[in-house]
Amino acid sequence: MDTIIQPVTTRAKRGPYRRHSDEFKRAAVARTEVGGASVSLIARELNINTNQLFSWRKRFGAEALADGNAPSQLVAVTVLDTPAITAPVASSAPGVIVLSVGQAQLRLEGGTVDTATLTLLLARLLP
Repeated sequence: MDTIIQPVTTRAKRGPYRRHSDEFKRAAVARTEVGGASVSLIARELNINTNQLFSWRKRFGAEALADGNAPSQLVAVTVLDTPAITAPVASSAPGVIVLSVGQAQLRLEGGTVDTATLTLLLARLLP
């Protein structure tokens, strides 16, 4: 009879749980609240699990609500077909209006805008 001897391998023990201070957690959550921030990238930079950072956001987000710092809420908007405006547009101070829809961008500069052209452009940009 042949005997094959193989060494017995065991998994390495996991290290102790890391304990982060509340200040660290709040600072990490604050970094995720900046516009365009990626929770996943921030978690990698801090060497923590993304799910852990999301749970901190829930925990400290609830505290922020209790403190009266309510997050912004979305408002429903309905776009209606409106007839072309025939009344003259009141003159106003020169300014800039920038409208971005998808990859299209409309930039209006100056005090007077041709309403017929603006209506046509908006009809083409907005679905």
